[in-house]
Amino acid sequence: MATEHNHASEADCRGMHQLLCELFQPDTPPERVAAIRKELASCPDCLRQLESEEAIRGLVRDCCGQAHAPRVLRERIITSISYTEVRIQRR
Repeated sequence: MATEHNHASEADCRGMHQLLCELFQPDTPPERVAAIRKELASCPDCLRQLESEEAIRGLVRDCCGQAHAPRVLRERIITSISYTEVRIQRR
């Protein structure tokens, strides 16, 4: 599979954010994860971004991984996501 990782310049790695998003999706196959990591590691700027993202995710997981939202809040969030209202205004 071709990637969208292009180096327009040393400081500009287009496609890196797309690869990072794909990397952290739980349904990304392990062989794809390995390929993305290899590609990001080939560029010092991309590797720094990957390491930073992993560090931040680790801190959030360590700080908030065991926290659970109150039941009422979870229900409100689920309801707001599930409920869609369509209004058509005629002129």
